[in-house]
Amino acid sequence: MNKKSIMFTFIAITMLFVILVSFLITVQTSTKSQTDKILAKTTATNAFVESFSVNVESALKASANQAILAIEDKMDIDDAYLNGNRDVIIREAISDGKYRGNDLRMMKFKQPDDTITDFTLSSTLNEFKKVAERGNIILTYDLLDKQTINSAMVSPWSLNVNFQLKNVKVTDKEQEVSWNLGNLDVEATLDITKYRDPIYLVSDDINITVIKTNVTDFESSDNLNYFIDNFQFRNHTDAPDFMQRLFGDFNSISNNGYETILNSGHINPPNTPNPNSDSYVDFLYWGTKAVSPSCSIAGIPAPIKLDSEHKIYYTGDGCPIP
Repeated sequence: MNKKSIMFTFIAITMLFVILVSFLITVQTSTKSQTDKILAKTTATNAFVESFSVNVESALKASANQAILAIEDKMDIDDAYLNGNRDVIIREAISDGKYRGNDLRMMKFKQPDDTITDFTLSSTLNEFKKVAERGNIILTYDLLDKQTINSAMVSPWSLNVNFQLKNVKVTDKEQEVSWNLGNLDVEATLDITKYRDPIYLVSDDINITVIKTNVTDFESSDNLNYFIDNFQFRNHTDAPDFMQRLFGDFNSISNNGYETILNSGHINPPNTPNPNSDSYVDFLYWGTKAVSPSCSIAGIPAPIKLDSEHKIYYTGDGCPIP
């Protein structure tokens, strides 16, 4: 082999080597760029997924809270307690913004700029889809099944609301990164001390917020007067709870029931008090349950009276036997 042939072979091998190295560098750079891109998508999508479970609870809480406010607004307008199946009424308010087929004005209303604010659960959840889209993320789930919406009192002052969001999936727009979250059980707790008491709202036609009393010693007439004058409430298991009060279920009892004693300034309200009860315990005064005997309380202004059972409960002593 002559020198020209050797030189030509060397040049050819060198060129092939340079081409190979260039190709490897290009592939490595491309692979690194693609890896970084997927890593960024994974981080962003994962952050959305991690925050979604918390935010979807906030969505439920916002819709359920507005539904209670809207229901009480309806009661105030109609001057009437709710009527119908409790679960159906609450579900319809949260999911459809309606009460017995009629729109609740506080669930969907027009802003000054003509935009519509919609507090129904489907609409509130849809806001997360819009947020996801701005981050190039696609959020999908099945249409809301309002039959999964349930509510229950979990304490005298707390209402639990829950529902199931089905077939939840999160992916990026190129569908390179995805999460299948399946069915999510979502729940939120509402503080009823943010709402108006239903019995005062309808039967006494005044707005009294549910205030949990901090009084512990009711045998003191000063403390009992403070409790009465400030329209405060106390847990008592012979009383109806907040949900029962929404429906005017005066005769219902609940471990989460609460009550107050009517102020003597509210003895001439629009509705007729219970003729079989002189007791100023709210659900007895406005209800249908007959109670006897009743009597005045030392240190408490007339005409406030309590039935013997509640006089024992508050003061330790019952009414004299007639």
